[in-house]
Amino acid sequence: MPNKQALSSIYTSQRRTPEAWYRLRLFNYFRGFLALVFIAIYFNGWLLKLIPDEFAQANLFINTSFSYFIASLIFITGIHYRKPGLDIQIIIHTLIDISCIIVLMHATGGIRSGLGMLLIISISMTSIFLHKKVTILFAAVAALAIIAEQVYSQVTYTGYSPAFTQAGLLGILIFVSAFLSIYTARRLKETEKIAEEASHELEAIIQMNQHIIQSMRTGILVIKNNGLILMANNAALELLGNISIDSQTDLKDVSAKLHDRFLDWKDNAVQNHLPIQQAQGLPDLQPGFSRIEQNEKTGRSHGRTLIFIEDATQIAQRFQQVKLASLGRLTASIAHEIRNPLAAINHAGQLLGETTRDKADAKLTGIINTQAKRLNGIVENVLQLSRQQRGTPETIHLSRWLTQFRAEFISTNNLQAYQIQITIVPNDIKIFFDATQLHQVMWNLCSNAINHSGVEHSDLMINIHGEIDSIVNQPYIDITDNGSGIDKETQTHIFDPFFTTSSTGTGLGLYITKEVIESNRAKIRHISPTSGGTCFRIVFQQPH
Repeated sequence: MPNKQALSSIYTSQRRTPEAWYRLRLFNYFRGFLALVFIAIYFNGWLLKLIPDEFAQANLFINTSFSYFIASLIFITGIHYRKPGLDIQIIIHTLIDISCIIVLMHATGGIRSGLGMLLIISISMTSIFLHKKVTILFAAVAALAIIAEQVYSQVTYTGYSPAFTQAGLLGILIFVSAFLSIYTARRLKETEKIAEEASHELEAIIQMNQHIIQSMRTGILVIKNNGLILMANNAALELLGNISIDSQTDLKDVSAKLHDRFLDWKDNAVQNHLPIQQAQGLPDLQPGFSRIEQNEKTGRSHGRTLIFIEDATQIAQRFQQVKLASLGRLTASIAHEIRNPLAAINHAGQLLGETTRDKADAKLTGIINTQAKRLNGIVENVLQLSRQQRGTPETIHLSRWLTQFRAEFISTNNLQAYQIQITIVPNDIKIFFDATQLHQVMWNLCSNAINHSGVEHSDLMINIHGEIDSIVNQPYIDITDNGSGIDKETQTHIFDPFFTTSSTGTGLGLYITKEVIESNRAKIRHISPTSGGTCFRIVFQQPH
């Protein structure tokens, strides 16, 4: 185990902080100012008024004062470059202080001039920097120097009356002040050490909090009540489109809809849980607002608001997973009970249709068979929805994959190659999606174009156009047909489950398509082309 002296030495070496050099610089300023005061006393003729003529040595006084001032200027250079080390500089400074003050005291008539009291300041300042034993050593040197000056004055001046009692009392006072300074300095260092440790702990906590905030998946914004953004974590910047902010960034410039939602909340303090729809390719936002209070007792607002933003798609997926789990248990329990009588009805309808020759009965049996098949399709789609597995995204070369898909689709649906046009710019776009599920999505959308476009099979045209969105830097494709389009009232419900405008549809095709796309962290939206027809845009994730 290291002894106390070693520990003290280690501690002393650790204290060579900028604060120590700053204190030394301040004390040197005091030294230079003190020398200037002595010089001013000399040139203003005050020296002979303060001390008896027979003991005054004006030349020695002014020379020592100038030397003291020059030494302070030299010390400034050493302190600035921090060479030599702090300990050596303090020792040199203290020795110069003792020497100059003793000489100045001698030049002004000895201890009776009172200049020896300045040694108390010098020794006290030394105790702040150096070890206790070194400080006591300098106190002893100062006390001996005072006594030596008295002895020298008695020998030098005829009729000089030495003041050994005053010299001894001053020496004792120097020792007492040295011990008090040592104690005070020790307490000061302990307090500084505790404060520094607390500061380091606080800094570590702040850094940890900043790391946690920056690593959170939930976006966090701190704004002033005037909308000025003070802080945003990485998740918030990403959710808002990988934006960059500075000290003058306003929320309304980043997201006008989010700013409007903030103003509504500020006016009535009611949280609106409806998602905020952003531009193409950006996720819908689910915001939450909270005031940051300045004083818990007064309840006065700090004038700042904390905004939490989350990806509404991910929230919807979590709810959807719960819903699918419940739906899976429900459909698993009733599918057998529904499909068995449904199969019996369908079979009986077929037998009845084969045996009857009446046209009215044949029409009725046809209705039975058609609706039984439709009901069976609904059960199949619900079962498929409940069994929907999360995909395994992979990197897909979009143009190459679409070319293969087109060949398969036109062959199956008796289309011509020119009826499906593919344009990908640039041609090397890659996306991150499950290949099997992408096939399911594209098949559903292209089949809808065939079944619901309202044009003849031979006149159908499907245009698949893909590029990189310049704003969010994400790839997307538009699947557009040349049909009659979708009216505005229907557009708001096309992705709702069991919503259909067809007497033979189940209303689950687009709903399942949307769920599959969002499970791959992609987005699908309906766009109304200016030239007519129906257009669905899928915005993909880029490969990591």
